[in-house]
Amino acid sequence: MQIEIKDGRSDNSPLPEEKLVWLIQESYDSLRDDNETDPSTKSISNLLIKLVLEKLEKHSSLYKYIVTVTTLDIGELSGGTANFSLKNDTGASWQSKKDGIFNYKLEDENDAKCYLMTILWLHK
Repeated sequence: MQIEIKDGRSDNSPLPEEKLVWLIQESYDSLRDDNETDPSTKSISNLLIKLVLEKLEKHSSLYKYIVTVTTLDIGELSGGTANFSLKNDTGASWQSKKDGIFNYKLEDENDAKCYLMTILWLHK
């Protein structure tokens, strides 16, 4: 096993990077549409994780997937700027030729929120 700490490693992804971005964005867009009609829905981050995992599992059963979402609620901007800092690191012990990680940032300017997503895949 090799230990790596990286911002991302999607070169061995079970899906092309563009497809991962599409999968995340499409899941988020469908949640935004549903959430507007039903305000009692659970948090967007939990539902987003569930949707993304379901889509990844349909694509390939050769991997185990881990999806995390860090939500940054910017709130009201003071003078057009927000004052915050966030750092999130992930480490893994894995087979570097088969396993990997992908990071993506979703921004929702309407709700003043940012979702930092991490997808890890581990070959079974």
